[in-house]
Amino acid sequence: MTRAQENALKALRRELPRLGKRLQVLHEGTAYEDLGHAVLALEIAEHAVNEALERTGLSGEIQKAPNPTLHRHVLRWHETVKDVRAQGAAFLRKHASEDLETALKALEIAAGSFEEVAERCE
Repeated sequence: MTRAQENALKALRRELPRLGKRLQVLHEGTAYEDLGHAVLALEIAEHAVNEALERTGLSGEIQKAPNPTLHRHVLRWHETVKDVRAQGAAFLRKHASEDLETALKALEIAAGSFEEVAERCE
């Protein structure tokens, strides 16, 4: 990562919590569920930016903390998420749905997170 890219990520890291708070206020004022989803999306974005800056995610260095029981469970959950994602993608090809597309994106994030946990505890 270049210095300019790192600086851009640091600027985003400062901006994301402010956006999250603004969305949270709107969500609380409206109780509109999609705004709650937007708050969650910004929390995930903030986590991803932090991992990129700390180089602790899938493209960086993951600290190991072996836990065979957790590892087995996480691998099963990861496979389940991948399977549901594949089924959803096949369904989406025949039945266009913006909400299903969003759900598949969320499953992609979940699969990546399970991958990180599996790598950490193997």
